[in-house]
Amino acid sequence: MEQSPTILPTLEFMATKRSQVNGSFMNLQSSEEILNCVSLFISLLGIVGNGLVIYFLLFHFKKTSFIVYILNLSIADLTFLVCTTTFLIRDMVYFYSHRDLIRSELFLMIFYMLILFGYNTGLYLLTAISVERCLSVLYPIWYQCQRPKHQSAGVCIFLWALSIFVTWLESSVCVGEAEPKFPFRPCVIVEIVLLILNFLVFAPLMVFSNLTLFTKVICNLKHRQPAKLYIIIITTVILFLVFAMPLRVLLMLNNFQYENDSFLLMLYSYLHLLSCINSTLNPVVYLVVGQISRKRTRKSLKDTLQKVFEDKPCPRVKEKSGHYKISTLNLQQH
Repeated sequence: MEQSPTILPTLEFMATKRSQVNGSFMNLQSSEEILNCVSLFISLLGIVGNGLVIYFLLFHFKKTSFIVYILNLSIADLTFLVCTTTFLIRDMVYFYSHRDLIRSELFLMIFYMLILFGYNTGLYLLTAISVERCLSVLYPIWYQCQRPKHQSAGVCIFLWALSIFVTWLESSVCVGEAEPKFPFRPCVIVEIVLLILNFLVFAPLMVFSNLTLFTKVICNLKHRQPAKLYIIIITTVILFLVFAMPLRVLLMLNNFQYENDSFLLMLYSYLHLLSCINSTLNPVVYLVVGQISRKRTRKSLKDTLQKVFEDKPCPRVKEKSGHYKISTLNLQQH
């Protein structure tokens, strides 16, 4: 079977798995191409969904803090899906016609960096959303009175800059790394630093904040209807941990070794599909949560998103008569 042009090691692991596919592995590659077709279809749906969310949030809604975070998260998901789609189309075209649509290693390097960039930014933004919502629940008065007006925009700018630096560092050191002349590979050192940053700092913060938020919501469930944005935050974080996190772990494991492992190569297509599902499901979560209502009325896409992102919980206290009365205290959303 004809082999594609030489590509940088880690980049080849993500974009082309043909170098280790021969004779006895033909059936394996066929199954991988089926998974790639499914991933491509899901990615295209995700591009449309995230594109619509970005359009409505940019031009139709007031920029609250939560909307600013969701807008940036949707941009990160869109970046990941667009670059992933480009890689999948390139891989499928080569599989069927043995033609490389993108031969320049520079372009491949850029797309690879953008995929990592989209993932890293999504992780950091979800952590920021979770921590901020947790603070708004634990310290509502302090949060409403002391919180800077443009804090969300400032946090997003910082996280984008951090993601750019982290992605550049990993890509420049780990992609195409030659045999080291030092006792330790530079890529291993970088991956250890990223392991600490991503899995010992950001991920625990995100999980702890959501557990606190979930506990608060459950404890107050009898007294008030939980804001839909809390449901969205908890759901998107769970989806990210289950669907997107395994692929990131796989890519880091691959950077700890010199050569691509055949088992990791087999696992990559499945985890990549899950990661595409994660980025695609976020707009679906917004729509499904927005449709949750006691009133069985059809809503437009704009009205549904409006209901989600500007929804305010309405505390209720049950009286002895068995009826509910509306409390004067409303949890403000920013």
